[in-house]
Amino acid sequence: MKLRRALVTVTTTAVLPFALTACSSGDAGGKSAPSASPKAGAPKADLLNGTRLKSLLLPVGVLPKGYHADPQATRDTGKALQAPASSKALDLAGACPKLEASAWIETSGVPSASFAQADFVNASQEEFNEEVDSYRGTDAQTVMKRLEKVLTHCASFKDTSNGTTASVKVKTTTVPKVGDQTLKAVLSAPEWEGGTTLVATRVGNVVITTFYNVQSSDMGAAGLDLTKKIAAGVQHAK
Repeated sequence: MKLRRALVTVTTTAVLPFALTACSSGDAGGKSAPSASPKAGAPKADLLNGTRLKSLLLPVGVLPKGYHADPQATRDTGKALQAPASSKALDLAGACPKLEASAWIETSGVPSASFAQADFVNASQEEFNEEVDSYRGTDAQTVMKRLEKVLTHCASFKDTSNGTTASVKVKTTTVPKVGDQTLKAVLSAPEWEGGTTLVATRVGNVVITTFYNVQSSDMGAAGLDLTKKIAAGVQHAK
């Protein structure tokens, strides 16, 4: 069985996109074992497995005080690589609401060979989620191209949650000199207090994605510096 990411959904309210720790309808409630077939489990020198990727994630001590790990949304694919799978067609029509969830890299529709993910929340339900995925061939480049298309398509969209409709704006910029390619997107809405910063960085065949949802006016700007720290570790990983 292919291990699926924990999907932390953000429900929009008039105060803040409120982080709820819950798996998507397609996710198993706990960690599933990766495929044990030779094709899936055979290690490759150019691919970092989930165990190695997990070691590159930032610990809770790097975050502001008050955050704690959410074990239900923290997982990895272990030592085995996931079986190769075909990419799904890019679904721009259904992509925009998925930007308000931690596993927003799923909007690319490109399956990874391995991944590791960690999620942290505080008492105010502010959330930082980090994920590192390793890809075969040129899939990492494809992921970045597709994420850029999604963010461009979702520059402005309506989101309805709990009876409240928010007019969401997504401002996307490229960030030079961070990895091989970096995109930063800031989600905001007049109906929200605070906002969300998304960052995607490619380092070789690895893609790092972070999700920082806060109540403060900086919209989670610290997410970029946190992503840079992960990227630095990936650049030196073997």
